Amino acid sequence: MQLMLTPTSPYARIVRIALMLKGLDDECVMHWVDPPSDTPELIQANPMSRVPVLVLDDGTSLTETQLIVHYLERRKPDPSLLPANRLYLELALAGKAMGLIDAAFWLAFNKRFGGSSAEQGNELAIRRSSAITRTLEELKMNPPHALNGQVGLGQLCLEVALEYIEFRLPEFEPYSSPELARWSKSIKTLEPFHLTEFY
Repeated sequence: MQLMLTPTSPYARIVRIALMLKGLDDECVMHWVDPPSDTPELIQANPMSRVPVLVLDDGTSLTETQLIVHYLERRKPDPSLLPANRLYLELALAGKAMGLIDAAFWLAFNKRFGGSSAEQGNELAIRRSSAITRTLEELKMNPPHALNGQVGLGQLCLEVALEYIEFRLPEFEPYSSPELARWSKSIKTLEPFHLTEFY
């Protein structure tokens, strides 16, 4: 397998961590690309020029984070990122986390390409900022389920979301809640998270 990724993509980082947690990272070569420059190999694998892309040994290209994770779950069911005893908890948390990532990613790129006026009168930017704030407040009032053994998909996605917001949009202060900071500490020190930190 070959994973096309960038060091700052939260979507690709989720897949990379999933590979490590499932013990599949030794079977996968990391191929670093630059989507804004339309890397030819990336365009060939995914005409949308987005990461992550998981290229299978038969040449099949899988795109979109959650679809790739679904494939990894089927390829190696154990250890599972969606354990049966907390399946709904993980799915619900993953949904919130991916919403945070989508909003934060859009805001970060809007700032990067829109310049200083990117947020002035931009209703979509205001709505996405509000969505991040609301979701973080909800998580502070109702902290996610604690790590107990294997990391689940929801926990994985949320930790990546919080670290991405801290990396790109620190003004949201994702770790300002002591409860959320304590929850995160138990996960972010695990090797797959430590080895894939944003830079």
